[in-house]
Amino acid sequence: MKKILMLCLAVIMTGVLAGCGSGETVLSGDAATAVLTYSEAKTDTLLAGMNANDYAMFSKDFDQDMLTAMPQSAFEALKQDRDAKLGLYVSREVNRVLQSGDFYIVVYDAVFEQDDAVTVRVVLRAADPHQVSGLWFNK
Repeated sequence: MKKILMLCLAVIMTGVLAGCGSGETVLSGDAATAVLTYSEAKTDTLLAGMNANDYAMFSKDFDQDMLTAMPQSAFEALKQDRDAKLGLYVSREVNRVLQSGDFYIVVYDAVFEQDDAVTVRVVLRAADPHQVSGLWFNK
């Protein structure tokens, strides 16, 4: 449970630091599509890695801060908690795409085996190679 709280704290800190600039701006049209061209593949890999219990796949696109906040032991705790409460990931739809400072945030409405109303937030760095900098499952 402590490790899950640490992940949430890392995500919150990323949001606070990113929010110190101009706040969150909703992206639409071509701007949102541009973000989704790379964020969808990274999110697919992350969630497939979590379902497969494969830390290397799950963390493949993480930046250094996220790797530090989510080592394999924290991944195992998150996965155990997520599996118990939500089950495996099934599907998702994009709810909105945001920009906050040097970060993009993709918010998904996701379906899991045991819950069909989970919000998943994936935070990515705006700079290429657009590494994953935060992850949040919210029920």
